Amino acid sequence: MNTAHSHSYQERELTKALLGRLVLPATVVVSMFLFGTVGFFILGNGRWTLFDCAYMTSMTLTTVGYGEVLEGMGRGDRLFAMVLMWSGMGVILYAISMMIGFVVEQNLSRILRERKMHKRIAALKQHYIVCGAGKTGFTAAREMEASGRPCVVIEVKAERVEWLRKQTEALYLIQGDATEEEVLKSAGIERAAGLLAVLGEDSHNLLITVQARFASPDVKIATRCNENSLADKFFRAGANYVVNPSFIGGMRMVSEMIRPDVVSFLDRMLRDRDKSVRVEEVQICEGSPWVGHTLSGVKFAEKTGLIAISVKHPGDEDFTYNPSPHEPLQAGTVLIVIGNADQVARLKGYCSMEPAGTPPSK
Repeated sequence: MNTAHSHSYQERELTKALLGRLVLPATVVVSMFLFGTVGFFILGNGRWTLFDCAYMTSMTLTTVGYGEVLEGMGRGDRLFAMVLMWSGMGVILYAISMMIGFVVEQNLSRILRERKMHKRIAALKQHYIVCGAGKTGFTAAREMEASGRPCVVIEVKAERVEWLRKQTEALYLIQGDATEEEVLKSAGIERAAGLLAVLGEDSHNLLITVQARFASPDVKIATRCNENSLADKFFRAGANYVVNPSFIGGMRMVSEMIRPDVVSFLDRMLRDRDKSVRVEEVQICEGSPWVGHTLSGVKFAEKTGLIAISVKHPGDEDFTYNPSPHEPLQAGTVLIVIGNADQVARLKGYCSMEPAGTPPSK
């Protein structure tokens, strides 16, 4: 149903643009028809009706050539018909060429744009895929963009894709049905770091979860679930995270009442588009020079400009909040920080760097 709707929208837009492009040639054709009809009527001096004159003009402009002529046509009448034939044929060919050229141009530009987009997507690695560009999907995609993560958006509605294209050039857009495996593969699901299924129907999100997990066993999947009773099914289907918008909305309303300053702080942080200050997580890799040291030992705040608000060590279920400067750092330790994109990038560099004297990994 959605695919049929997108096709009808494309046809309407193409027809609208085509009509706009052909205003001039259509006006010339109509003018030529009126010129021929009135011209024959005047030359006939009452011998022929307007209908007969219009019929003769139609045969002349379309070069049908039935062999019929108006009764009593003289030399001057035939001379006018000859002028009408040649000029009319030129006008008709001009209008047809404009129509064909427009259709070819539109299809060619669309094909080239889609091919360029697919080439760019094929070069992506560790990117994120957002399935659905509704209100939730658009918000998720803009947040990915603000935090500097490459993001591919899959949307079935052509008008929504065009709207997104006008909003930002940073997103990678695919028009298609995200429940189809081939569409997910065209978005690079095998190379993606994560996928967000945010369509309005739970059944569609469940199918996307199954398809994505089958195509990429390691990809992180966060899915929207409107019915709490279906959450277990989503987890069994392969989802890592299941989010219920109604539940989140209720919790938010309560938080507004009992902890308004905390909510205000988080809102301002998330809406700060310029500095992109966010809560981020960074994992310490095996080759990091920080492995075996403490937060104070590596001069964490001095080197990154950040403060670790929480630490989670490998194998632990719980987080250590407000860790002390003597908190040990291990391979696999996850650091939770608040900072902008540059600070987080600097932290990631330290957490993934090879220790001194170690040859670079291949």
